[in-house]
Amino acid sequence: MRNHGRTDRSAAQDGVELRLVDNHEMAQLGNLTFPAYVTAFSEALSEGSQMRPFRLAAIEKGNPIGLALATMYMDSGQAELRSLVVAKDHRNAGTGRSLLLEIETRLRDAGCKDVSARFSDRLPGAGSFAALLVGTGWSAPEPERIRILGRVGKTSEVFRDRERLVQRALRDGLSIVPWRDHDGDPRALILREIEAGRAPEWTQIGLSDDTVDPDFSMILIDGTGEVVGWVICQFHPGVRRWGFPVGWIHEEHQRRGWLLVAYAQGAHRIEKLHGADAIAVFESSSGLPMMWRVLEHRFAPYADHVDRVLVSGKHL
Repeated sequence: MRNHGRTDRSAAQDGVELRLVDNHEMAQLGNLTFPAYVTAFSEALSEGSQMRPFRLAAIEKGNPIGLALATMYMDSGQAELRSLVVAKDHRNAGTGRSLLLEIETRLRDAGCKDVSARFSDRLPGAGSFAALLVGTGWSAPEPERIRILGRVGKTSEVFRDRERLVQRALRDGLSIVPWRDHDGDPRALILREIEAGRAPEWTQIGLSDDTVDPDFSMILIDGTGEVVGWVICQFHPGVRRWGFPVGWIHEEHQRRGWLLVAYAQGAHRIEKLHGADAIAVFESSSGLPMMWRVLEHRFAPYADHVDRVLVSGKHL
């Protein structure tokens, strides 16, 4: 792997060199991260981009044995550790710790103020990774999101009372409007609600992606015509899977079960259009504890896969 004459520092420990690599070298590092990250970190920076990638490789005798990937938003100084992997035959020798500390240094030198990491509790080695983070001064990982994956046909077992729930919500004034049928711009509407402080920042997750499905993304409106919540649905054609990364409703309506009704309707529509074996992923944030409990206790028993996304952070 080439150095390209850059002024990057190198850190040597027991014959292991740590150095930044560029996007063209990611193909040689594919065994040290997820395929999606190989693709994402192989892309050249677009002009004017505020997001800067960091690719830090551990090299021993010319061979890559470890890789840490991070992204930093230059305007805010916020960074996220996306991946940290050490080749199996080189683990438990301090390489992971060295990579972590070095990429922290690189981020700090670039002006980073805070760095975070998110990972699944089902990830192989999740316990060891959590221990590494805590051992280097990161906060103890805490559950941030719950994810439930399964076939939409199973929701008939989850929602045996779906029609009764829907009719009660409609009588109470709820309207569920798919994005495709909305007479305005749902994206702009959601951003306005967040900017006005009527919804938290995390409710725009996935909003800018071109995978948003207008048939199953929904705006929730109460009897007065006010927007009280929304559901964002994404379609991932590579795996033919519908994901619901965000479902949110205003606090005063959470106990009415309206968000649950929206999820039930979304799954029902997917089943009608794409069959009972279509796969959906429902998520909830820790910012909606009631919905978290519903997914955990009502959805999880019928799911094919359940995991929790843990988050840890460090101030640099």
